[in-house]
Amino acid sequence: MKKHWIYPLAFVLGIGLCTTACGDDEPEGETTEQGPGGGEEGGGGGEEGGGGGSTELPVATAEQAQAKLDQVGKALIQKVDVQRLEPVISLLDYCTAIFGMEDEAKMTPGVSDGNAYGMRSLMQTLRLGTQGDIARLASKRAIGDVYEISQLHGEWAYDDNTGEWEQIAGPGEREAAFYRFNYDGQEALLTLQGSGQVFDFVKTDSLGNEGSETIKIPANVSCGLSLGGQTMLHLTVNTTACSYAAKEYAASATLGAADYTVKADMDYNNASATVSATLFSGREQLASMECNVDGSNLADIDLIESGYFDAESNLHNGVLTYNLLDEVELQVGVNNQDGFVEAFDYESYYYYSASDTVGSLESVREASRQEAQQAADIINRDLKAQLAFNGSEYTVPVTWQPTLDDYTYDDPMYGYSYGYWYNDPVLNFADGATYTFEQYFTVARFESLIQVYNELAQQFKEM
Repeated sequence: MKKHWIYPLAFVLGIGLCTTACGDDEPEGETTEQGPGGGEEGGGGGEEGGGGGSTELPVATAEQAQAKLDQVGKALIQKVDVQRLEPVISLLDYCTAIFGMEDEAKMTPGVSDGNAYGMRSLMQTLRLGTQGDIARLASKRAIGDVYEISQLHGEWAYDDNTGEWEQIAGPGEREAAFYRFNYDGQEALLTLQGSGQVFDFVKTDSLGNEGSETIKIPANVSCGLSLGGQTMLHLTVNTTACSYAAKEYAASATLGAADYTVKADMDYNNASATVSATLFSGREQLASMECNVDGSNLADIDLIESGYFDAESNLHNGVLTYNLLDEVELQVGVNNQDGFVEAFDYESYYYYSASDTVGSLESVREASRQEAQQAADIINRDLKAQLAFNGSEYTVPVTWQPTLDDYTYDDPMYGYSYGYWYNDPVLNFADGATYTFEQYFTVARFESLIQVYNELAQQFKEM
């Protein structure tokens, strides 16, 4: 399944979209401006599909959008200082080794290596956070790992010779968790502490009987990682609501490393869910994300984990925005009516063999395209999306249209063709030209931006 629209989301949060273009070279001088439909086998989009975003705002030309995206992308890259992050990431790499983060075996309190219970996921979360992965921090699972650790009071020291942790103070002596170790000739300390009101997160069955597992969640959890007395990383989580029975959860989190800070907020109940996160460099906001959803059973853990959550009936309305440097923003609004969820994931398959006596390859392929177009029409009816520039000074509407992925074998004896149509988002520009994201973000169009991005990626790789 090709879901190319995932890439632009990564771009607006950061700079990941450039990876889409790296494998899609466009010959020098060749243009993809092919009018409505975007490219060969194109169709839909434009006015027929219902449009995305407001038509009352000025629509950007392909060149205007290119200039702004190139400018903002390079500006963001320049604000990512790998040298400032390198000491933090290196230290987290070492923590990954000594806390057994690479061991996928489940750790539980009271058994061998129980002192490292939950540390694996936490340290992975911290590392991804320093690299700007907002989504990881804004997940309940990541914050849940912090809660688990906050119950492990005491003090441990790492023995470099044996590669084991030694407990040097028990829970009765230390009211928090302390992990001491040496790194690069300096003493390092990881501290975790919980305070304030304690929420008892107790699972119950359909009869109201409590399960065997109860997680005690402090209202305030703090985590600090220092080296030679200097704070390298800090994380705080503040919970205001957490109930399995009431099906509600609300918390905020702040993660800081070097001069970068990620702040996240989340509020879940069965009728609505809100998640937001913002990435700062110093006091400057680099990127932000906000998602609001209305529906039913949105915080029913059992229903979701069992796989019986029905998005068609439980998801109603939603708004999603990704903002980059307050200059580029992806805005998506969804009104889930009948058939939207199914249409959004719909793929129309076809098969034709040279031995078939009815129809032709073209007719079979076209019939399949029409089915995909019907799904695209439903998506464009219920979902409105646009790229907005400079606070909506001008926009690029986004619509969905069928895109072909087919395979043809020309053997005259056994020749056959098969493939499928899936719906891709397309950018709609002022002159009527439309492009899929993959067509638009090509090496030819964004060569210099891709080069700068690859150089940054290489710096992280060489750490």
